[in-house]
Amino acid sequence: MELMFLFIILIVVSLAFYASRKEKTEKAEHKRDGMIHQKEEYAEEDIMSYGQVQERRDALFNVIDENLSNHPEQSEQLKDIINDWADLKIKVFEERRSWVRSPKK
Repeated sequence: MELMFLFIILIVVSLAFYASRKEKTEKAEHKRDGMIHQKEEYAEEDIMSYGQVQERRDALFNVIDENLSNHPEQSEQLKDIINDWADLKIKVFEERRSWVRSPKK
């Protein structure tokens, strides 16, 4: 009788241990999947340095000047859009670098 009672307790403890381990494993896998997804997103980003942004901006300005010289208002609007884009790209580059330097403030 005592042996049977001990066996039942052993089975219950084993099942509890297995369930706890399974839950922790699922959490770890979920966290890993999230990190993999985040790494894939970073890999797909078009991160450009300050110099690269300036080069592309200048090239786009040259194309606008060559092809839209007859439309000065639209040309200026496009240049404003390109300047906003360049500012955002530079900001993303700087934020990404600051995150690498000091991950948690």
